[in-house]
Amino acid sequence: MKTIPLMLSATMLLGPTHGAAESSPSTAPLATGVQRHTSLLEIKADMVENCKKLFAAVPAEVAALYKTAQVRNLSCYLKELEGKTYLFTYLESAGQDYAAEIRRAEAQEPLKAWKNSIAELLVSPGQSLTSGKIEEVFFTAGAATVTPTPEKYSRTGMITGLKPEKEAEYRTLHATTWPSVLKGIADCNYRNFSIGLTAVGDRLYLIGYLEYVGKDPAADGAAGKALPINKRWWKFTDACQLPLPAAAAKGEIWDGMTEIYHLD
Repeated sequence: MKTIPLMLSATMLLGPTHGAAESSPSTAPLATGVQRHTSLLEIKADMVENCKKLFAAVPAEVAALYKTAQVRNLSCYLKELEGKTYLFTYLESAGQDYAAEIRRAEAQEPLKAWKNSIAELLVSPGQSLTSGKIEEVFFTAGAATVTPTPEKYSRTGMITGLKPEKEAEYRTLHATTWPSVLKGIADCNYRNFSIGLTAVGDRLYLIGYLEYVGKDPAADGAAGKALPINKRWWKFTDACQLPLPAAAAKGEIWDGMTEIYHLD
């Protein structure tokens, strides 16, 4: 998939990153009142290639059942952490009872078989794409009024570490995010931005999902990096984060993930 090295260089709360991926465009508007669910699932070492193949050929019946359950914007990414491969999933639910709707959909044979196929890939039994295990610590709608078109839409999944002794500070920062920082996110055409916090072993990780709906990521990136408010903000957030080795080697904070599936 084509990379967008500048897409996240101006992400207002993140600071620089690399490896952002662009996949098939969407024209879905940003819905209001949706619930967001994210999961991080470890893939068996000998099942990584099978995982890629499985998501490259998701049955149409499976996609239709997810939509019937009012699941939208299901995006799946792969990322290697400490020699292990993980599947990160992000989805939105527009229904009134997400758990009940998913149970009904997964009782149907096509989705039941799909769920079993996913289970065979995972180290831990009993998990699924729709488990929703990651705690969300930040969300902003950003440029919610901008309706994406195929010419101006891309999604990104990204990850970085969090220093354990800085967890409380990071939570407080994102619970009280500066208004000018939030305005910068919207002004630079980023929207639907969430950050989740999860533990893998004895380490903490921040996992983000973000959409870009502008026409010129390079220009928007430069504009965001030039904002004095962002430079001040990053001094606080950078001090909390612990970049992955690949990102640290480039002097960056966040590392991109590889998108392997998307369902509008």
